[in-house]
Amino acid sequence: MESRCIICGLEKDGLEVKEDYIIKSIRWFKRNITRNEKGYRLVVCKDCYPKYAKLRESYMRKQVTYIIIGVLFAAVLIAFSGGRLLSAILYGIIIIVFMYLLAQLSYMPALKIPPLEKAQKQRIGTTAKPSKVK
Repeated sequence: MESRCIICGLEKDGLEVKEDYIIKSIRWFKRNITRNEKGYRLVVCKDCYPKYAKLRESYMRKQVTYIIIGVLFAAVLIAFSGGRLLSAILYGIIIIVFMYLLAQLSYMPALKIPPLEKAQKQRIGTTAKPSKVK
């Protein structure tokens, strides 16, 4: 399977991207609706990692901020609902979902980063620990 960097779009090796619900949805859409799925293995190459890290951090901040703003709007709506509490809760949930979807406009997927121990073993190789000599 070909590896493509999600930042520069070039065919390179790098850290693999996690297959989350958004990527699965995009792949489903491309496979079933547009019939144009390439099936690339999505990665972030070494050269693009600093840019990726900034974009991922920005996405995470926006996601938290937008959800907090949505919750605040929902709380204000519920507080001033008068006698229509059920509809205020429903509109509050709609506002929170809308704000979450706004955060997805700057979506940047997470990476599959192996645990540190595995990464060290892969770099060093599978060498056995030296046994004690008597």
